[in-house]
Amino acid sequence: MDIIYNDTKKDLPSEQLHKLFMSVGWSNGSETSDMIRNYNIPFINSTLVISAWENERLIGAVRVLSDKMFRSIIYDLLVLPEFQNKGIGKELVKRCIEHFPNSEWLVQTTETISSYYVKHGFKVNNDVFLTIPCKLFSHT
Repeated sequence: MDIIYNDTKKDLPSEQLHKLFMSVGWSNGSETSDMIRNYNIPFINSTLVISAWENERLIGAVRVLSDKMFRSIIYDLLVLPEFQNKGIGKELVKRCIEHFPNSEWLVQTTETISSYYVKHGFKVNNDVFLTIPCKLFSHT
C-alpha cells in the first residue's frame, strides 16, 4: 500500500469528497447536484487540508481551521472504510499538529468516536459547547 499525503492541495475533487463522506456515513446521498459540485468549498476555505491518496484515488482527508498560533480545530477527519485501521487517520492528525505544534487543538466529535482522539493525546474537555446548526443540514 503506497499512500501519498498532500498538505498543499485544498481543492479536492468534489465527487471523490462526496463519496468519502457517504462511505463513512456522514452523508446519505440526498445532496443536490449543486451541493455535490461544491462539496470542496469548506476544504478550499479551511486553513489547512491534508489528504491521503492511493494513486489518483482520494482515500482520506482532514481539514483544519486555525489562527495558526493559539487555537486549531480539526474538522472532517475521513478515511475510506477499507483503509481504516491502517494508521492513515493517525498520520493525518499527526501532520495537522506538526503544522501548528504550539496551538491548542480542538475537535468536536461524538461520544462513540471520542476514544479515537483520546488515544492520540486529546483530552475530554467538560466546558460548555454551544452551537447554531448549519441551515444546509437542518431538517426543522
